[in-house]
Amino acid sequence: MTNNRIVAFSYVVLALLAGIFLEHVLLGLFSLTSVTQPLTSGLFGTDNWSWASIIGLVLAAGIAFWAWTNATTHTYADEIVAELRKVTWPTLEETRAATIAVIVASLIAAVLLGTFDVAWRFLTDKIQNPTL
Repeated sequence: MTNNRIVAFSYVVLALLAGIFLEHVLLGLFSLTSVTQPLTSGLFGTDNWSWASIIGLVLAAGIAFWAWTNATTHTYADEIVAELRKVTWPTLEETRAATIAVIVASLIAAVLLGTFDVAWRFLTDKIQNPTL
């Protein structure tokens, strides 16, 4: 797959995600006043699509089209893809070993912090109330 295709696919995916986000933002904004309340009701007899959905997706598609046609943004995206192709990604075994190391270190830290917490709580309880 060429860098140009990866950039185009990324724009489409990001536009869809931004459209879904904008839909939720617009639903929240439109539901604040009674004037814009009809924009939150379902279209075509369903509750899946509303005017907020269409407006959000159109805005996101417009932004993605602008980013695609803007030379600076397009060049920057091409450079990001080119750099990511140079990255040496870890193998499955290396990822598994690193994950196990993080889990073990987290468990050791949790035990140590829990032990110190219990010890300090015992000491402060003894200092505050020596009869315990």
